[in-house]
Amino acid sequence: MSKLTSENASKPSNGRATKLESTVADFGNDIVSGRYAGETSLPSEAELCATYGVSRATLREVAKILASKGLIVIQKHRGLFIQERRDWNYLDTDVLNWVLAGEGSYDMIRTLLETRAIIEPEIAGWAAARAGADDLAKMEAALKDMDKFYADKDRFNEADIRFHAALIAAAQNYVVEQLGKAITALQIAVFDVTYFPDNTTKQITIDQHSELLNAIRLRKPAVAKRISTQMIEGVRSRVDQKYKALK
Repeated sequence: MSKLTSENASKPSNGRATKLESTVADFGNDIVSGRYAGETSLPSEAELCATYGVSRATLREVAKILASKGLIVIQKHRGLFIQERRDWNYLDTDVLNWVLAGEGSYDMIRTLLETRAIIEPEIAGWAAARAGADDLAKMEAALKDMDKFYADKDRFNEADIRFHAALIAAAQNYVVEQLGKAITALQIAVFDVTYFPDNTTKQITIDQHSELLNAIRLRKPAVAKRISTQMIEGVRSRVDQKYKALK
């Protein structure tokens, strides 16, 4: 499954930064995967330093980062405590990636697709009411690249992401743009599951995006919302199909 890139991670400018990042990833993965399942209180600082091979200073930085992601709570003089799963920040791309890499990835993908089904049709409707010429041009260019590079999985994915990024921008809503980052993260995460390199799926995908763009261009919000809903249902169907094949 494709990996996500966290905006919260430190830039690997030196060895210490790299060690910090790798420890955040290892510790975060361990929490999400259930290594500490059944435990509310995490091991002592000394034990965690030994487990991850880091100094106390680095561990404390790691703890602050994981706390910002909602995975743990730092209680002064008491230690580190795992948060309940409902309190994890699933809009954080690291957390999302760790969950999707685990055994519960199918359930998480289904949950996220349910969320997309609520949000994205509204975005499409707003875009149909508000899109400017520049927004339309960006969607048109992305759609052409999707058609041109469908057989090239990576380039097709990049073009698809550009299309939806332009769609989100066309909604002209700053809060939606922030949610759009999570939507993009989900697109990247589930792409390997939803990509079918056959001509039939290609034609359906291209046609749906083309119809959506046309509805936006013609200022038809209701039509744009309907097409967006159909697109999400198509993704959900492909996810179900792939996971059933793996059983």
